[in-house]
Amino acid sequence: LSAAPFAFPKSITLENFSKVLSDGKIGMYMWNSLKVTVISLILIVVLSSTAGYALSKFKVRGTKTIYSFFTFGIMVPVQITLIPLFKERINCFCSLILPQVGFALPLSVMMFVSFYEFVPNELIEAAVVDGCSPLRTFIQIVFPLARNTVITIASMYSILIWNDFIFANTFISDTSAKTVAMGLKDYVGAFGNVDWGSTFAAIAISILPPLVIYFALNKWVTAGMTMGATKG
Repeated sequence: LSAAPFAFPKSITLENFSKVLSDGKIGMYMWNSLKVTVISLILIVVLSSTAGYALSKFKVRGTKTIYSFFTFGIMVPVQITLIPLFKERINCFCSLILPQVGFALPLSVMMFVSFYEFVPNELIEAAVVDGCSPLRTFIQIVFPLARNTVITIASMYSILIWNDFIFANTFISDTSAKTVAMGLKDYVGAFGNVDWGSTFAAIAISILPPLVIYFALNKWVTAGMTMGATKG
């Protein structure tokens, strides 16, 4: 370590990583974040993919109005849900999952609708003629084609949900329910004193999952974001 706070360390050590991992809190926080992230992503993908399919391929009255309702949600700030949810659910994972799902649906539905527009109607009609129900047609034929869109949405929102601080700081006070973004505050001691070594070690550990997800799925994310930008 070095006496000067902003100087390079005199020697390289893993003591801070060992200290952070030995107390067991960072593992609990990351597990809580993982549960919130996985459940939220499953709900986001399931709801947005099915809603986008219905809005894109089911030509019934009111689809344009419903689609406009979804797109309007992009303009709604997340902060407006803090007070209503604060009155209802405290120290509950639902208070972290439901807002994330609700505010992710508008953009996710738009991305799925944009993709489904490129799926030929003849493909769906052929499946129906062969005896497939609408649900089976979606699960076995249409949804597998949307792999790049699913990966794009999952990777984008997994990072956002993993790093969420607003909802966690508002709704979670129980230590056992804290997520990793909220748990990093534990390294701030009395009178604002910060254990910088442990803090940066905990940050380095906590950013590993988002980095792995991003670099592992980067190729599909790029393809999913550019899909539909050009034709031919």
